[in-house]
This record gives sequence, C-alpha cells and structure tokens, in this order.
Amino acid sequence: MNSNFDPFLENEKPVDLKRLLYQYVLRFWWLYFTCLLIALAGAWVYLRYATRQYQVKSTILIKTPETTSGEISQDFILTELGISNQVSNVENEIQILKSRTLMMEVVRRLRLNVIYEQEGRIKKGEQYLRSVVLVDTFALADNVKSLNLEVRPEAGDSSRFSLLSGEKSVIEGARFGDTLDTRWGLLVFSRNHQIREWPDGRVLIGFREPESIAGRYSGRLAIKRVGEWSSVLEISLKDPVPEKAADILNTLAQVYNEAAIKDKNKVAESTYNFLNDRLHILTGELSEAEGAVQDFKTRNTIPGDILLNVTNSLEEFKANDAELSRLELQSDILDNMESYLTSDNNNRDVLPANFIVENADLTQQTAQYNKLLQDRRLRLRDVKPDHPDIIAFDQQIASLRVVILSTIRSARGTLNRQMKTIRDKNEQLNKQIRGLPGIERDLIEITRTKNIKENLYIYLLQKREEASLSMAVAASNARVIDEARPGGGPVEPKKQLAYALAILLGLGLPIGTILVIDLLNDKIRSVEEIKQTCTAPVLGQIGHSRSEGNIAVKPGSRSAISEMFRLLRANLQFARTGEGSQVILISSGVSGEGKSFITLNLGITLALSNTRTVILGLDLRKPKLTRYLELEGTGRGLSTYLIGEASAEEIIQPSGVHDQLWFISSGPIPPNPAELIQNGRLQKLIEQLRQDFDYILMDSPPLGLVSDALFLNQMADRTLFVVRFNKTKRAFLQVLEEQIQQGKLNSPSLIFNGIKAGRGYGYGYGGYGYGYGYGYGYGYGYYEEEGKGRRKKEKKDKG
Repeated sequence: MNSNFDPFLENEKPVDLKRLLYQYVLRFWWLYFTCLLIALAGAWVYLRYATRQYQVKSTILIKTPETTSGEISQDFILTELGISNQVSNVENEIQILKSRTLMMEVVRRLRLNVIYEQEGRIKKGEQYLRSVVLVDTFALADNVKSLNLEVRPEAGDSSRFSLLSGEKSVIEGARFGDTLDTRWGLLVFSRNHQIREWPDGRVLIGFREPESIAGRYSGRLAIKRVGEWSSVLEISLKDPVPEKAADILNTLAQVYNEAAIKDKNKVAESTYNFLNDRLHILTGELSEAEGAVQDFKTRNTIPGDILLNVTNSLEEFKANDAELSRLELQSDILDNMESYLTSDNNNRDVLPANFIVENADLTQQTAQYNKLLQDRRLRLRDVKPDHPDIIAFDQQIASLRVVILSTIRSARGTLNRQMKTIRDKNEQLNKQIRGLPGIERDLIEITRTKNIKENLYIYLLQKREEASLSMAVAASNARVIDEARPGGGPVEPKKQLAYALAILLGLGLPIGTILVIDLLNDKIRSVEEIKQTCTAPVLGQIGHSRSEGNIAVKPGSRSAISEMFRLLRANLQFARTGEGSQVILISSGVSGEGKSFITLNLGITLALSNTRTVILGLDLRKPKLTRYLELEGTGRGLSTYLIGEASAEEIIQPSGVHDQLWFISSGPIPPNPAELIQNGRLQKLIEQLRQDFDYILMDSPPLGLVSDALFLNQMADRTLFVVRFNKTKRAFLQVLEEQIQQGKLNSPSLIFNGIKAGRGYGYGYGGYGYGYGYGYGYGYGYYEEEGKGRRKKEKKDKG
C-alpha cells in the first residue's frame, strides 16, 4: 500500500467558493450589517449638514480677427490650414480670465471680502446680500487682516444696534447709517429693509483680506472651450450662494472687457502723445513761416504780375513738397522707432506711432510686437519673471525685435530712393526759379516753406484725430453670449456618490479587517493550509464534538461525528501496511489539541468493527484517558509495569465501553517518565500485545513539548498527528515536515480535529467536510440527529 495515500486529494477542488463566501461573508453578516448601517447613517448626517454648493455658468465669445473684421486675416488662413495661432491666443485669454488681477477688481467692486453669515442651530450659513445688516462703507486700518463682528439689535428699538467682537461689546446703541470710529477703522452699517424680520440666530459679519478672497475664487473658477477649435468659452463657478456666483461671473466678464479695451488703447495713447509732441513743435515752425511771408510782403511792394508768377511756380512745387514732407516724416518715424527698439530703457514698452507708419509689413509687425508686450504684462501679474511663460514671451519679443529692425532698414532704403527722385525734380524747378528776379525768387522760397509746414501740420492733425477716434471706438475682447443666472439644484454634495462611498466603506472596512486578521492568524483552519505546509496525508477530519461526555462514538450511533470516525477507520485500514497487528502512535503538537479524545474514540470505532483493540495511556505526565473512560484507579498501570511492580496481565483492564476494547492506564505519575519509557520493558510489552490484539493505540505526550513521542515512534507502525482547527500553529507543521523529510517518523499521517459546524471550514458546510470525498454533507438530514431535530448545544468542547 502507498503510505502517502490521501483519500481527500482526489476530489479536492482548487478553490471552494462556497467555503470562502461563508468564511469571509456569511459568517460575519452581523458585522457587515452594523458597519453598513453606521456608514449609511454617517452619509445621511453628512448630506444633511454639509454646505451645499451651487454651480453657475456663463458663456462668452472671445473675439478673434475674423470675428471683428470682414477681411480675411492671416490667422484665419492659418486656421484653415490647421496651424492657427488662435488656439494659443484663446488659451492666453483663458489665463487672463483666471488671473488674480482681474479677480481682485471683481472682489473690490462686489465687496466680496465682506462675509455675511447667520448662525443656525448647528452650522453657520452665508447670506450674501440677504443679510439683515449690510456694510455701506468701511476703511479698515492697514494692520487689520481679518475681523469678525456680531451685530445685535437693541431691544425695543429696531433702528439701533450693538456691535460685538467675540462676547465683548464694542459699541452699544449705535444707529444704522452712523459712521462708527472703531479701533479697527471706520465702519458704516445699514439696515436691509428687504428683510423685515430679524433672524433668530446671531448675525455675523467678517472682513477678510481681498488678496486671499481673490485667490480663492480664481482657483475655483473653471473655464473650458465649447469646442476644440472654438473661441466660445464656458465659465463656471461653484459657491454656496448662487446669486453671489452669478454676480462674480458677470462682473468678471465686464472687468475683462474693460481691461482689454484699456490695453488696446495703450498703443493709441502712445501714438496720440507722439503726434501731440510733433504738432507742438510744428505749430511754432508754422507760425514762424507764416510770419516770414507776412513780413516779406509788408517790406516789399509786389506787383500783381509777380504774384501771379509766384502762384504758378508754387503750384509746380506743391505736389512734390507734399510728397517729400510725407516721406521725410516717415523717415523720421523710422529713425525714432529704431532708436526706441535699440534703447535698453524701452525694451518693455509698446511702440508708438503705429498709426502713421505707411508700411504694411512694419504695421503688422508693430501690432504683433505690442500684443506680445501686453500679453507678457498681463501674465506677469500672476507669475514671476522666471516663469516659463514669461521666458517664452521674452524670446518671442527678442526675435520679433530683430525682424522689425530689419524691416525698418529695408523701408528706410525705399524711402531714401523715393525722396531722391522728388528732390531731383525740385532741383530742376529750382534752376528755373534762379533765373527769376530776386524779389520773385525770395517770395517763392518763403511761401514754399510755409506751405510745406502747413501741409505737414494738416497731415499730423488728421492722424491725431484717427488715433483719438481709435481710442473712442476700441472694441471689447469678448461678447457675452449667456449671462450667469442663479438657478437649479445643488451640485455638491453628491448624494449618490456619498451613499456609494458609504456602502463601499461599510462593506470594505469589515472585509479588510477580516482579511488582515486572517492574514495575521498563524493557526491552521483548513485542509488546504495543512497540505500547503506538510506533505503527510490527511486521513480524516473530525468535527467539533458537542456531547456531554468524551465518548462521541457509541454502538448503533449514526451521528455525524460517529461517521467521521468510521471514515477515519476505513481510511486507516485502507492505508494499512503489512499483516498482523498494527501499532499506532497518536500525538500532537501541544496539549489540548484532542489526541486523547481521538485515541479513545478511534479505539471504540475499531472495536465496533470486531477487532481487538487496546489503548495505552503513554502520556505519563498528564494522563486523561482514565478520566475519559470514567474508570476507578487501581494503583497499577504502565508506570508500575515499567518499574517492575506489576505484570502485563495485571495492568490490562476492560474499557467498559465495548468488549473488544481494552485499556492500559498510565498509572501513578512517575518522576522520570522519559527514562522509564526507554528502559526496555515497554518494547517487551508491545511485543506481547501484538500477540493478543489487532490494534495497539498509544496515546503519547505532545511531540512539540517532550521527546517521548520520538522514542515511541520507533515502536509504531504508523504515526498519527492531531492537528486541531484554529489551535495548531503552522510552525508545528513546518517542524513536523522537517522531521518527515529527515525520515524520523514511521508512516506519518494527519487527523484534522475540531472542525466547527457552520464555520465555513469543515463538515458543517453542505457537501464539504468529513464526506468530502464521498459527497456527504452535514445539514441534509442524512444523520440521525438531523432526522429527529437538532439537539441542544452542549456547553463544553472536547479535545
């Protein structure tokens, strides 16, 4: 026969889902129910008292060149090619909208740093403009960063109130509308007549730093594109007061447009100032020229025919001089722009005079240059100069500056060629004038000078008017499509999410705790754990006995535990090696694992099959079998036999349970049990018993405590080790496996004892347990107890 035969191996399933379900879920249903109930109650309390958040949205259109002009712009063409700069431009505008600078202006206009609250029974609620008391004006001292006050009405006079800080009264009997001079600064409170009744709770007013409020709302602002290539933006904000959120979004759009117009007008203002300076200089020069003409005519009497000749000559110069003046002005502007760009002092200032540069490339480059400077300045409000965005702006500006300087040099060359052509024409006319009489020639020269100044003056006046008109009609950057409006229910807290998390926590916490406890448990609780640790076969599984006595197997009994011992007997007989009597050693790791209980009931089961069986109480240190069999002590036993004071016939006695079962008690407890066992007389006794009995069962001391079992193993044909459910530690099986591998044990096998019904581990689960290999299951009325109704639970566990 194969000594490693395991009757439970063939039909074992890799994973028993039913057992796992019972072990981790059904067994602890009360824990799951309690935790789930507490978690759901916590979620309800959270939803009941959490501050509700309302989401308000607005939609705006960021205007791009193709939306502000009927012309096809370069950006529009690039967009069609899929390489548009519009995306980055819109992203820049998004950053501007989220900037703290704009939000600071919103905070200032709406006075968001003044917090109105009303105290309820459990929590405070923000009132915004629904507060019974409002702050009209305030001027706090510079050292006041945060201030909390309470406004309390005077009894019997609704026009008066008291001001408290904490529980201490600061001002009593003040009137609404009075200017209060406090240690924090000047304060003026007014009564909100839209709220007729004074609330039951305390009215609280807080003052906060505008910077912190602006930072808070900037961070909570959510902006996203409506489409991937769209310039329409959806702006949303969450706040406990929806009216407040709507006011913030609408005011933000207004502040954004005002800031955009102001930035656009910076170039126009620079041009306007440049033209004013030129006109101021030209006004003096024109006055001098007109005075010179008048003086010349006063000092000289000029005949009519000479005046006619002068007029005709001036007409020939007029067109050339006007064109030459325009070109010279353009040349001066180019010189100024070049000087402006090469000066270190103006590297971060917009270029003036872009309205009067008559060069398409230069005009476009100047506008782009000024736009980059404006975007850089706006971004710099929220980040430091070493931020990657600022570094990128600086690189673009430097590159564009080089391009503009190159364009200026090219444009200057073109202007010089045009001016040379006109000067050559004028030189031909001057040759003709030199042949005229002196008075006529002088009059032509001074009149011509006046006309040049006059034409240039008119030209600059026209350009200044254009700059002024540009400032007046500057278009906003955004058009509000949908204004923000309060309405709708709260978006936070999310009811479904809160309950889902509560369910997850209510179920996850207990199962996590159970798994951790299970992982930390070092005791054996299943056959699978045994087989993972030790190679010895499991011959049987014995359920937890609830009977009053220690004898669980009785003649004619069909109880579950009786059938388990019968199955153990069958497996033991099937695994039997050789002929003749069998000496079986039964041991365990520590005391209390049920080896004496197993020895006694296995002996009874063998005797019931009409085989002569004798049980030896070899646990000389802590004998139990005499008490289990309820026999009276005779004063004789193994200890007296081993010391030679009794014969074998004198110590063998009937068990009183079955006529085929005999018993040899331990006898009086000796002082040296290990030495007695090894004195040689025990071997003789075993040989004698082999002649008279079919089975000799030796109830030995625990293997993990004393060395007796290792010596007794030498006389045994088979060694049975009792592994008790939730008591035997894995460490013992590891030690046992080492001894098995070293060949110290004879035909070792295991018995899994103490499996509790209904624990998901053993015979108490239908289709699993003692009938594992045969399909029997406790709980289907197969056994005697179930047919008659379950008996009452007993008080004491056996083992």
